[in-house]
Parts: sequence; C-alpha cells; structure tokens
Amino acid sequence: MQRLKGQRFKRALAAGIKWFSHYRKQVDKINVFPVSDADTGKNMYAAFQAALKEVQTIHSNSAAEIAQAAARGALMGGRGCSGMILSGFFSGFAEAVGDQETLSAHDLARAFQIGSQRARERVEHPQEGTILSVGDQAALDATAEAQVSQGLFQVLESAWQGAAKALARTSQQLKVLDENQVVDAGGLGLVYFFEGLVRYSRRQSVALSAVGISSTTITEPTGPLSELPITPFKFCVEFVLTGEKAGAQSIRNALQPVGEHIMVASAAGSVFKVHVHARDPEAVFAKVSALGRITWKKVDDMEKQHQDSLGLKSSALKDGEFDPR
Repeated sequence: MQRLKGQRFKRALAAGIKWFSHYRKQVDKINVFPVSDADTGKNMYAAFQAALKEVQTIHSNSAAEIAQAAARGALMGGRGCSGMILSGFFSGFAEAVGDQETLSAHDLARAFQIGSQRARERVEHPQEGTILSVGDQAALDATAEAQVSQGLFQVLESAWQGAAKALARTSQQLKVLDENQVVDAGGLGLVYFFEGLVRYSRRQSVALSAVGISSTTITEPTGPLSELPITPFKFCVEFVLTGEKAGAQSIRNALQPVGEHIMVASAAGSVFKVHVHARDPEAVFAKVSALGRITWKKVDDMEKQHQDSLGLKSSALKDGEFDPR
C-alpha cells in the first residue's frame, strides 16, 4: 500500500493501542527508571486511551484530522513522564502530517522523525537507554526504508524492527537497567505499540486470544522492587495552567528551584500541560500562581505507589475494552 487514508490510519492506531493494552502490566513490572513506581504502563495506557477516544470522534477520511485528534487526546490524557513523552510523539507526528489527507511512505517516516524529535524536546535532560532512544531508532530505520521503498507497510515494519533493536540496547545504556537486567519500560511499551501496528498491516489478530505469540520478550527485575531507591522528590505533580503571562520557559524557570523531571507542553494558545516531580506539591502551585490559573491538577505519592507495587502481578487486560474495527 502506497497511500494511507484517515480511516485506515484510525484502525491501525486502535490496533496498536489494543496490542499494547494486553501487556501494560508487564511494562509496569519492569519500571525501574526514572523512579521505580511501577506506573509506566499505566501512564502510557492513559495517554493511548485518551488519544483513541479523541480519534473515535473523527469520521472523515483525513489523516490530518486523525493525527491531530490523537495528539490532543494524548496530551490531555497522558500521565507521568512516560505519558508526557508519548504525547510528544503524537504531537510531532501531527505536526509533520500537517493538513495532508493521506500519507505516503515518505510522509510516515518523516512523521516518525518529527515525533521522536518533539518527544525528546519534552525532556529537560534527555538520557539514552530510554523510550527516547527507542523512538529515535524507529524513526531512523523508517527513514532509511522510505528512501528505497514506497511501501507504507515496509516502512512500518522497519520502524518496529528498529525500535526492538534499540530496546535490547537500553539495558547496556542505563546503569539501573543493567543492574536489574531489564530493558526500559517506556521503550518496551512503544515496541508493543509498533508491533500492534504491524500486526494490523499483516491482518493478524490483536485480540486477547493472540497474546502469547508476541515477538517481544522481556526479563523481570533480578530483585524485589523494594530494594530500588526512591527519589526524595516523591510527589508526581501534574496540572493544566491557563494564563497570558505563562510560557513554556517561564514555567520551567519557576519550577526549577522546587522540582525535577519538569515537562511543559503547550495545549492550545495560553494553555499548558505541566509535569514535575517535587518534594512539596504546594510549593509547585505557589511558584506558578503568578503565571496563570490552574484549571486541573493531580498529585501522586510515588513512594506509596512504589510500596503498593510490591504485590504487582503481570496479567493481561480483559478483551473488549476497545475495538479497532
């Protein structure tokens, strides 16, 4: 296939999300970076589901409208570091698609490339051996394939294979992954998503009954999560800020004295979605109060999440949560 229309793009996205959903608790189970709070799969799932919910409201055959809807949903629905990064992929993808009604192999590869760039820009101090590395390699391999092939599915296969290769390298790139003999959790989630896209292109099932034949295998941590360190910045704080005085850099500057892992994304005009790890959530809200009005906020105690995760068991979700048809 040489052109991808909107509704087929929509079905492919739904298939990728459904395939990921079966494995999200496995993603949680190996989550040791940046904080061992066992919620990477949960946070990516929130972003994916919100993207899908938006996409399902689009009935036109425009690839641009589908991409824009996915980006809107992922941004507002994403949670945690992994959700914010994933929303960056969707945002960059939509940016690259622009107003195009259909996508060629070259368009798809470029969208992966811009998506990986925007995801990396979300992170204040990007590290290799993470979902960023996996996304970068997927884009590189997709771009290489698009230079020699006009086939959309061939480009998609190359992106998936590149992502899988990069995932295997993550345990050699980050010390904490090597110590626990696992791969990066966010990277694993992205590979499962790509695998679902490829399964759709091959007309293979993404139903729960197909679980167990995945090409992606993982290992579990060598020791209990209770032995892994937790940062003193134990609160994951997220909020939506609206204000004419607000800007991405001004928000970052305000939060740097009180937090780490700061991510700021523009939702629309003077509306910003913000993520930060902090010692004191109230100090975060006080720092940005002069920049605008907080219209939504969420605070998670990652230390409590870490303790709760000690009894985590890997299991697939029930089938039928959403249908890619």
